[in-house]
Amino acid sequence: MTEQPQQPLDHADTPGPDSAATQPLTSAAMAAARSRALTADIDDATQPLPPPPPREHPVHRPPTAMIAALAVGVLVAGAAVAILIGRIDRQPAAAADAAPQWFNSAQSLVDYLDRRGLPCTGYEAVDAVAAATVPGSVSRGRCTAGGSAVGVGVYSEHSDVEVQWSTQAGHGPLFMAIGQNWTVDGPADWTRRVAEVMSAQYRTQQ
Repeated sequence: MTEQPQQPLDHADTPGPDSAATQPLTSAAMAAARSRALTADIDDATQPLPPPPPREHPVHRPPTAMIAALAVGVLVAGAAVAILIGRIDRQPAAAADAAPQWFNSAQSLVDYLDRRGLPCTGYEAVDAVAAATVPGSVSRGRCTAGGSAVGVGVYSEHSDVEVQWSTQAGHGPLFMAIGQNWTVDGPADWTRRVAEVMSAQYRTQQ
């Protein structure tokens, strides 16, 4: 009986019973793991961001120096307005109290002095002939103040006033108030008060 030769088994060509099952399971597991990781990444990326923390709004307080400066400015402005109003109120009164510097006659000058509290009583006009002897004389007269005689004269212009002063100054003591076109000469104290009230010059000659 002839024995047939047996062919050697090639173990390398025959896969083992667990090889085919193990390989697919490993690939599927890896694919599933990748899918889960990708899904987790997508979920993480699409999650809404947490709301930002509330902002703290700083409390703005006006500086004390600025408030003080504004208060001082208001006070200064108020004081300036008050001073201006006071000046406006006083200006008409001052204008009304200002003495006139020109008179038409000696009588009108005496009447004005009487209204200002400087009476000169017993006024008498100098006659025209005597008045004509004084250069530039318009009107002259005499009255009494403080128990002394007072001479009052009104002239055409101020240069005539200066002539009158020069003429009388050479005849003894003289106390004279001199205006723009008038002169008043009398007792020292009373004549000085006339010059002050009339805003005129006060001249003396001893």
